[in-house]
Amino acid sequence: MDKALTQKIIDRLAAAKNPVLLAHIRPDGDAFGSLLALGHALRDRGQRPSLFVEGGMIPMYQFLPGSERVLDLPSQLPPETDCLVALDTSTRDRLGQKTLSWPQPIDIVIDHHISNPAFGKLNLIVPEIPSTTGVLFELFQQASWKISAANATCLYTGLTTDTGSFRYRGTNAHTLHAAAKLVELGADPAEIAKQCYLSITHERFALRKMVSNTISIKNEKKSAYLTIFPDFYTKTGAKSEDAEGIIEEVASIQGVEVGSLFEFMPDGGLRVSLRSKGKVDVNAIASSFGGGGHKAAAGIRFAKDAEKNRDLVLAAISHSVASL
Repeated sequence: MDKALTQKIIDRLAAAKNPVLLAHIRPDGDAFGSLLALGHALRDRGQRPSLFVEGGMIPMYQFLPGSERVLDLPSQLPPETDCLVALDTSTRDRLGQKTLSWPQPIDIVIDHHISNPAFGKLNLIVPEIPSTTGVLFELFQQASWKISAANATCLYTGLTTDTGSFRYRGTNAHTLHAAAKLVELGADPAEIAKQCYLSITHERFALRKMVSNTISIKNEKKSAYLTIFPDFYTKTGAKSEDAEGIIEEVASIQGVEVGSLFEFMPDGGLRVSLRSKGKVDVNAIASSFGGGGHKAAAGIRFAKDAEKNRDLVLAAISHSVASL
C-alpha cells in the first residue's frame, strides 16, 4: 500500500469536521462494514460523519454496531459537508442516482476493485487486499487510530464476506493475520458467521430454492448460470438484497469454472454477476461489457435489451472456457 498516498488521505480525513461517507448501491457486507468502520473511527476522534447508502440499512446487517446511523441517500448533499468519501465503489454511478446531481466532487475513494478508474481527487485502490475493510484496517494502523470492538466487528464482517469466509483465492497470510488481529480487538467470528450465514429468512430461502431450479449447465459442464425473473420476488416475498450470495451456489458445482447469475429487471434492464474459480478472468469479461470487479468476481449492468445481452455474455463465457 502506498504509504505517502495513504498519509495524504489520513490527513484529509482528519481535517474534516462533517464528512459524508458513501458506499455502492445494493450494498454487501464489505460496503456496510467499510461505511460503519470508517464512521466509528472518525466519530471516536470527535468528528461528525454522515453515512449514506441507497435504500439505507438492510435487515441482514442490522447486527453491525452503529447500523442505525446508516441512512438512505438524501436528495441533496448536506450543506455542512466538508469531505465526500466513496467506499468499496468501483465507479462513480454506483454511488446511486441521487448523487449524480450533487455538485461536490468525490474527495476520497477507498476501494479494492481492480477495475476502479480512480474517480476521486485522492484514490486509494488496493486490489491485492481482498476487501475494502482490509484496506481501511491498514489505513487505521498507519494513522495509529484506535480500533474499538465495534469497529473491529465491522472490519471483520467486510473481510469475511468479501473473501467467502476466507475461501477465495485472494485470501493470503496477510489477510488471516489481519483477521486474527481484529479478533484480538473484539470481533467475534462465531457470532458474525451466525449473522451472515446462519440466519437466512424464510423468504430468502424460498428465493434461493426458486432460483436454483433455473440452473443451466453449459460448455461440457465448465460453466453454469442461474436466472432471477422479476416475479420471483413477488412469489417469495423476498427483497433484492436477498439475492446476495446465490451466485456462490452455482459457482460451487464441481467442474464449473465460471458461474453466472442473470437478474432480469422490471424496467427491461439486466444485472449480471460472474464468479470464477481462478482459471478465467471474469473481470476481463465484465470490462468488455462496461462492467468490472475482480479476476474471480465481477458484475455488469445493462439498461435494456436483457435477453440479447444475456446471450452475448453467455457467448463470451463460452469463448473463455473453450480452451480449458
